[in-house]
Amino acid sequence: MSVGTGIIFGMVVAIITALMLVPPVAQSRSGNLRIRFGPEFDAVAARHRGNAKAAERELNARVSRFGDLRIQGLTPQARERYAAQWAGLQEQFVDCPAVAVAKANQLLCQLAVAVGFPADSHARQLEALSVHYPYRVDGSRQLHWAAQKHKTATATEAAEVEEMRQAMVAGRLLFEELLNAQPNEGARKTGPSQRSPRRFRSIPAQRAGDRTRPIG
Repeated sequence: MSVGTGIIFGMVVAIITALMLVPPVAQSRSGNLRIRFGPEFDAVAARHRGNAKAAERELNARVSRFGDLRIQGLTPQARERYAAQWAGLQEQFVDCPAVAVAKANQLLCQLAVAVGFPADSHARQLEALSVHYPYRVDGSRQLHWAAQKHKTATATEAAEVEEMRQAMVAGRLLFEELLNAQPNEGARKTGPSQRSPRRFRSIPAQRAGDRTRPIG
């Protein structure tokens, strides 16, 4: 083998080796984001028609914008006040599910602001929440969507009530996280909280014919 042929052969081997190393690196980055964001990664990828690279770019941009957001803890008095308000809305759900869902959506947004999340828009608040509470943020999305969908409707059909019940359950999971938030804890999480959640009373079935299950 001539010197020139050896050099070319060596270059080809180097290129092939480099190409073989690229996929694992890319997979590692994607895997890290999947672990950090969990179901939120899948939701973002689905919105991008399954394009994982586009999902990575969007989530990395969220981390850049909100990763340094400073979470503030509530005082014991504020925590009890918010807890009592949520419990009251769970009771109101029995007779007026649409009204309770609308108020619960507002209360969840207010609590998020109280612990340091953006107040300028729900979309921006949702992105910030997704960085710090990726495994619970869908509760805010579901509750907001249900509140918008049923804000002018009188929900009497079992399917409508069940839809709102599920939104209340999902919203409560995030509400519990925010209620017990400690300063700067959110961004360090890579999965659902292991903390024992505050136990709210279950919501009884809607009185109009008892057409739905209790909440939680």
